[in-house]
Amino acid sequence: MYADVPPAHHLVLAQAPTPPASQRLEVPPQPAAEVRSQSLSGTHPMLVIGTPEAAFLWPLATLTPPDTEQMVISAQLAHPAWKKRKPDFSSGSYLLEAATPFELSAVREGSLTRLKVSISKAGAASPEWKDVELQVKSVPWHTQLVPNSASVPRLLYRVFGSPGATFLVHELSGSPDFHHVVQVKFKDRRFTQEELSRGLLVDVEDRPNVKGARLQLGDAPKGSLLEDKPVKFKVERELLFREVEAP
Repeated sequence: MYADVPPAHHLVLAQAPTPPASQRLEVPPQPAAEVRSQSLSGTHPMLVIGTPEAAFLWPLATLTPPDTEQMVISAQLAHPAWKKRKPDFSSGSYLLEAATPFELSAVREGSLTRLKVSISKAGAASPEWKDVELQVKSVPWHTQLVPNSASVPRLLYRVFGSPGATFLVHELSGSPDFHHVVQVKFKDRRFTQEELSRGLLVDVEDRPNVKGARLQLGDAPKGSLLEDKPVKFKVERELLFREVEAP
């Protein structure tokens, strides 16, 4: 899955195939036979970033079914309460969950484009909005997690968002690993929407892929792009950090 990862200080273009408290994601162990026969249908919790008209959803993948598909979903959200004032999901940490179980593969393949969901602030006891209409616009990037894989050695993030609001998403690659989403401001480059839709992969300096080396609020490191000059950016907000371990 990561055979295309180049040497340090490079970026790979992947083809489409505030701050919350740290939360630990525990996955209960299951016998191998049970995992193979388990349904891939679930409510699939996701982090929401952006605005209702231009939202990006990041499913909180794990290393066991039904959440082993990792993807970014471009979507549009609608709710009657937003007619006068629309929320900015990037101003905090918001989690979305479907009202009824579904398979992420159906979203990836385009056979499922509409869902009813609820949206909550991270850590809240009840949803802030129920019966939100979700319309999938595209799935610009996805990958399948492979059980028992080792995580990649270097700290890599993918760029998503809009030219006015840019986010770096740390994808899972193996165990141990972690979800991490931050909002950043690039100092010397403004990405086009077409570039952002490809999920550009940023190699952050020479940092190892461990939670202690992850991007921190206020960091201003250098990154690198494939066949391009290094880029500089500053971390403005942390939207999600969650550890994921093998069962």
